[in-house]
Amino acid sequence: MSENIPVSVCWFRRDLRLHDHAALYYALKTSRQVHCVFVFDADMLDALAEKADRRVEFIWHSVREVKQALG
Repeated sequence: MSENIPVSVCWFRRDLRLHDHAALYYALKTSRQVHCVFVFDADMLDALAEKADRRVEFIWHSVREVKQALG
């Protein structure tokens, strides 16, 4: 595959790992520039009974790790 797509977006939905990530791999192989995106679902967050939820903290921590790794 050659770099024939100028810009791609890799949407991280539930899988925040960088290794063995097929969508990220193909975006990097076929594009000159790749933007990585993660979106918190406001409806899901608003539905939580306890706003200081460990699951949300874990996701934030994972997103920060991905951001650091991608530099």
